Amino acid sequence: MNTTRNWILLTLFTLLSFFTVRWLANYQEKKNTITEPTVDVDIDAIKERGTLRVIMEYNSISYFIYKGQRLGFEFELMQHFAKAIGVKLEVIIAKTTDEQFNLLNEGKGDIIANGIIQNSKIKQQVALTQAYRDVEQVLVQRRSGISVNPIDSIQKNDTLLQNVNELSNKIVYVADNSSYYTSLKELSDSSGINMDVRILPDERGVDDIIEAIANGEIDYTIANKDIALLNKSYFENLNVDVAVGKKQALHWAVRKNAPDLLSSINYWLTKFEKGKTFSALYYKYFNEEKNVAYGYNENAELQKGMISHYDQLIQRYAKKINWDWRLVAAIIYQESKFNPNARSWCGAQGLMQLMPGTARQVGVYSSEVYNPESNVRGGTEYLRQLEKTWSHITDYTQRIKFILASYNAGPGHVLDAARLAEKNGYPKDKWDGSVEYFILYKSNPRFYNDPVVKYGYCRGQEPFNYVRNIIKKFFDYETKINTATASATPMDMRLEQVESIPFDGIEGAYNPTQGLIARSARRELFLSRKLFGEETQLIPKNSNRNPFDKPKKELFIRENPKEFADSSRQLFKKKKQLFQVQSPSNSSNLQLNENEEKINQLTPRR
Repeated sequence: MNTTRNWILLTLFTLLSFFTVRWLANYQEKKNTITEPTVDVDIDAIKERGTLRVIMEYNSISYFIYKGQRLGFEFELMQHFAKAIGVKLEVIIAKTTDEQFNLLNEGKGDIIANGIIQNSKIKQQVALTQAYRDVEQVLVQRRSGISVNPIDSIQKNDTLLQNVNELSNKIVYVADNSSYYTSLKELSDSSGINMDVRILPDERGVDDIIEAIANGEIDYTIANKDIALLNKSYFENLNVDVAVGKKQALHWAVRKNAPDLLSSINYWLTKFEKGKTFSALYYKYFNEEKNVAYGYNENAELQKGMISHYDQLIQRYAKKINWDWRLVAAIIYQESKFNPNARSWCGAQGLMQLMPGTARQVGVYSSEVYNPESNVRGGTEYLRQLEKTWSHITDYTQRIKFILASYNAGPGHVLDAARLAEKNGYPKDKWDGSVEYFILYKSNPRFYNDPVVKYGYCRGQEPFNYVRNIIKKFFDYETKINTATASATPMDMRLEQVESIPFDGIEGAYNPTQGLIARSARRELFLSRKLFGEETQLIPKNSNRNPFDKPKKELFIRENPKEFADSSRQLFKKKKQLFQVQSPSNSSNLQLNENEEKINQLTPRR
């Protein structure tokens, strides 16, 4: 009798505790959420102030800094609106989506210019503008054809899915705590599609997951079409044509007590959307190819000892900054493939792809930026300026790599990566095996929102690959072209070939140098689940070998609690063997002469 009473009391206590905690959580949320404006500032006060304060989040759509220039689709739209009402633009960064509403109602910003989807909770907090564009969720997959997984080098023949119904019994990966999981659940409930949805932890961004699809690591995810289109402009093997669900309107937001500002934005939007500038901006961010598509043909016949038709020009200006001309040539190849008329999606121009602001900084006028000599003169001058920024790094090889990364992404992002490295116990003045890996983390909100980071989001894979590609190209040129000037270079000013250093990652965060599946395999055992069906059948990456000694079914038997406990012990008995990190391969893609010793062996991404 006492036992029954104790169980009843325990149950009541548990229920009471649950509802108490839930009430406290809701109370705290309401307490931390400002639903009414605390200031009275409308458009007249903004014009008198002379500054429009726009609230944005760092991401690949709204706002980011690239090569020292502020960019972003929403940012450029806000620039045009600020100009239309005759004021300057000031960006206020919100760390989280919830924070942006408090910043607005507290008067720290005037407009939230992140794409907002209307719901009842948001309408209680702010006034929404008219819709300025629609967005729908789409299936992200690879195009039809042969793809090779860079982790295990297994070839796959990809078949393009034509509609969402074909997702039945397919594995779809989404980020943890994302709206995409809810969308897939609704899709399964409404259409009866039995798909295996796998949750990827560690606040992994949508960009990371889409990149994994492009690399052949995983096959499917869903994303908002604007994000999918933006990533497709980087990875040409992606397909984002299959819609998932209906289109939803995106809005901006102002305070509820700023009706004149709201009317002004709506009036401007109505006119601006019909103009060519809006279409051009949309194309720039969501459709335009992000890489230089054509340039100098490396296979074209040149005299022996030549790299390009601009060798003499490159030699002259490389000498002025005391650089090996072949290294400058490697930069130009990576930037423009020796095409003097090249122009990138973000406005970088000429042989060395000078950004407009950088060109002005080094004395190259807009009328001469496509002139090969002026462009190379300006580009080498910018390299000289970057060398001053990193002059405290005594090791020449490491200093050159910091300079190259800064030339690609801007010194601000590299400084951020150095601060992240130092904070996590890695040397801040060493690129190889340290800062190079922390710049990869800068595409993850957990890291680009870190207090030590000053420049926010960065597509870190670009500078990471940029440095490795240029160093590889330089040693290729060095093998082919030996000059008296190069052989006379002092030893302390020669690039050393450093073997690629493996990275263990940060405890509690994914390792950006490993495959997406490998880096989250432990937690995926618990987070992956089918929408229909109680069990998830894990599929080993190597289909010829089961990573567990026992059959898969035994691992997940739940009918008998004792049997399940035994199978759990079996599951983790071989944990060390299953998740042991293998030593990196020492294979090299460099084509070297037989007399060369101690060659840098770049490790392909696994």
